Amino acid sequence: MNEKLLVPAAEAAKMLSMGRSTFWNKVKLKQLPQPVKIAGITRWRVSDLRGFVNVVSS
Repeated sequence: MNEKLLVPAAEAAKMLSMGRSTFWNKVKLKQLPQPVKIAGITRWRVSDLRGFVNVVSS
């Protein structure tokens, strides 16, 4: 298993089929899962993004 646990903003936006600007605006408005910061690097949990998609699509 070589599945990513964390992804950068560009990849997270792509997973949600939206542009980076829209993605960041929705993060700022807390309409999307919030990122985690590790050593100053911002990433999103893939599990949070998938959970968001499941909730929105149901």
